Amino acid sequence: MTSRRIFSTLILSTLAAATFGACGNYSNEDLEYMNAVPEADDITAKMPRAALTVNEAELSHDTHAVIKAFNGALDFLNAADTIRTWPPTTRIPNGRIWGPWPMNDHPGWQMRFTMSRDPAAPDMFGYRFEVEPIGAGDAGWILFINGSFVPTGGGARKGMGHFRMQADDLRNAQFGIEPDSDTNVFKSLDVMYSTAVYPISVTMTLMLYPKGDLTNLLTIQYHYEQQETGQAAMVFSGTDSTSGASISVQSRWLASGRGRADATATDGTVSGTRTECWDDSFVETYNSTPWDTTPGVNHGDLATNCPDISTL
Repeated sequence: MTSRRIFSTLILSTLAAATFGACGNYSNEDLEYMNAVPEADDITAKMPRAALTVNEAELSHDTHAVIKAFNGALDFLNAADTIRTWPPTTRIPNGRIWGPWPMNDHPGWQMRFTMSRDPAAPDMFGYRFEVEPIGAGDAGWILFINGSFVPTGGGARKGMGHFRMQADDLRNAQFGIEPDSDTNVFKSLDVMYSTAVYPISVTMTLMLYPKGDLTNLLTIQYHYEQQETGQAAMVFSGTDSTSGASISVQSRWLASGRGRADATATDGTVSGTRTECWDDSFVETYNSTPWDTTPGVNHGDLATNCPDISTL
């Protein structure tokens, strides 16, 4: 199980076997709470892709791969969408609770999802996803995800928000979180977003323990912006805290798919930047790799063969 799918797997498996039905009436206040968690489509990155891409530009391919990982990290929003198909289990003053429900894939554990609003600032919503050993009582709940949202009045789910997913406390409680891959162990994910006005923006910081070494950290950062026209940009960077090695890629593209990427990498002492552009079919139209003198590698004219996407 990868870290970005932990939440959705936990919730969907629990809800799939739940014996309650999606019945009952929703009050207007229920809907206000439900809209405090964004739908996945609100903040996922969107980049066109041809059905059959032949000879795709390398940095276009890399950008598509980064977007896949970025959107995968938001999988828990799909699970939150599933939660919202059921009325709250409990309505409390200034809050709603879903659960607690036993977790089928973690026998002996239960989960709950709580949403609240600050009575002193009723436009501020907060939410928490927690798990605990069954029978542990109110003091036994372990926080897995918490977030907040402030609506701006521009429509449902329009506003600014943040959520954080953290795994250390669950791991220490022997909850059983598997490595993110063969070499990385998930530590945390922080997401800040704004859907209030265009450009929509999402900033994400993912922290991993490389090779399972809990004394070392690999930090991966993403920043995504999108205009209403479909023009968008993604900045991706990764840094190893031990070696100092890092890579940063800034990609921009038009609604048609035509785009440009600038990739800078360093091993801690030497660095270099590569620029590549592509057309609507994602085929390379320009490449500048200063350290590669192989004939034909560097070609094209930056002004002619690259789109002007200097700003969103």
